[in-house]
Amino acid sequence: MSEDKYKVLECRSSDNEYLHRDFHGALCYAVKYLDDTFGHKATAEYLQQAGVKVFSPLIAELKQKGLCAVERHFRRIFEIEGGRAIFRYEGMTLVIEVLECPAVRHLCSTGQLFTNRYCETTVNVNKAVCNAAGYDCSCVYEPGRGRCVQKFWKKENEVGQ
Repeated sequence: MSEDKYKVLECRSSDNEYLHRDFHGALCYAVKYLDDTFGHKATAEYLQQAGVKVFSPLIAELKQKGLCAVERHFRRIFEIEGGRAIFRYEGMTLVIEVLECPAVRHLCSTGQLFTNRYCETTVNVNKAVCNAAGYDCSCVYEPGRGRCVQKFWKKENEVGQ
């Protein structure tokens, strides 16, 4: 084979705009598979383990800078993916009211599989990130609606440490 028939391209992820809409579809299938095969508890454990690994930089930033790190993270995600959310503080609690979840919108608009447990990814990943950094959180959602209210706060027993 002649070398002139092949061209080597050197590419980095930073060469392209970050956008992973199709990842949501793969994740939805993974949640359904794990739920059906191993049960809801195993799915939650898997999502939390993955959350700690994938979001270790966010965990470190949350420990160092506090809730502004979580706010900055989610603002960036909603901007990149075209979601809509309202960010506010209620005392020492960060509240994110999601008006349109870009992941749910993408899954539903493209006719991909949607499991009502898909939003458990948010619940469990947030929980893992917060627990690892000395924070706590909650997420109240209606399956398939693409709306939720997420709250983040410092664990009381961690204050002053």
